[in-house]
Amino acid sequence: MKKIKTITFIATLFFIYQNSFAQRDIIYKNDSTQIRCKILKVTGDKYEYVFADLANKVFKTKILKTLVDSVNYNFYDSNLVQNKIFTKRTKPVTEEIIPLQKNWKLTLGVGLNVESIIELNNPFGSDKKSLSGTCAIDAGANYSKEGSRFTITNEVHYIFGLQKSGFISANHLQRVADEINFMQDLSLAIGKTQKWNFNVIAKSATSFFTIYDGEYFKDYTSMGKAKAFLSPYDVTISPGIKWQPNKYLRISISPYSFNLYGVKNLQISAKGIFITDMDASGNYKRNLFKRLGAEVNIWYDRQFRKWLDVQYRFGISSNYFEKIAKNGLVDGLFITRAKLVKDLYLTHRATFKGDFSMSPFKPYYNQSLLLSYSRNF
Repeated sequence: MKKIKTITFIATLFFIYQNSFAQRDIIYKNDSTQIRCKILKVTGDKYEYVFADLANKVFKTKILKTLVDSVNYNFYDSNLVQNKIFTKRTKPVTEEIIPLQKNWKLTLGVGLNVESIIELNNPFGSDKKSLSGTCAIDAGANYSKEGSRFTITNEVHYIFGLQKSGFISANHLQRVADEINFMQDLSLAIGKTQKWNFNVIAKSATSFFTIYDGEYFKDYTSMGKAKAFLSPYDVTISPGIKWQPNKYLRISISPYSFNLYGVKNLQISAKGIFITDMDASGNYKRNLFKRLGAEVNIWYDRQFRKWLDVQYRFGISSNYFEKIAKNGLVDGLFITRAKLVKDLYLTHRATFKGDFSMSPFKPYYNQSLLLSYSRNF
């Protein structure tokens, strides 16, 4: 009997010791504020917790999961204030079974439509305001692991459109849009909150199909190729620091960025369409290396009321930041999806590119409206 009492006494001391550090948890809210507390219970849509105010008074309350960005258990090394609510033995609580989070999150969206497309200030073609058939593909492969400071964002955005100006045989199919954009963000968090990160952003763009003079898919004018895969290609690398105040907004600042621009196809390169600089032999150069200087990238992803999704990418760079209106580049990709029914969306896509050194400044703009299917895996 004495032995049983001793074991019971030791178990009681162990339970009290465990709960004496009861205020070591922290809740990160979507508005960037934090709550130091003890999380008592997790249900399907709420966290139940206790906390102490500035007067060391203890309160018990709940918070909706929709208001919470993340939680961190045992964040602090000691409790804030002693109270019986932390050491009182409560009835066993049925814990919520939370499925194992996947390290890789895959997304895929495919859009098809016969619609009106607008393309303005195309430096290598004419403006377009016409009815066309359009296809768009948006795919992502994002990596994050609980407890890890390393994250990866990989995105591919492709849009392809064609048109026919008439219904007779002389009216050939023409390209309206054909561009692949690759975007990568490799980040390493500096602190536990992951608000500040070292990161590298890589952005690249090229065409997929071979296009001939007149934006045709065949050489009807006998003028040869005008565009092809990797002709041209455009790659920008921007190492720097990223500030992420919440899970929606990412602002990356790079003190130094550089650009690789080139043309792989010899026939296209010889025309001097994309690169007008010449080498020592008198031939048009096939690639250029540019120092872009400082660059700012703003990425914003958010879902509103489960029916509206936005995915915005905007970047601006300049060799001399104080002369940004005279020397620099700007680019943007803006995707807005409105949910119609399950996995079916009405999608608006807009692409924006400009060079501040051009006078007058005429940025390239392309927009389309599509019926799309989108799914997460």
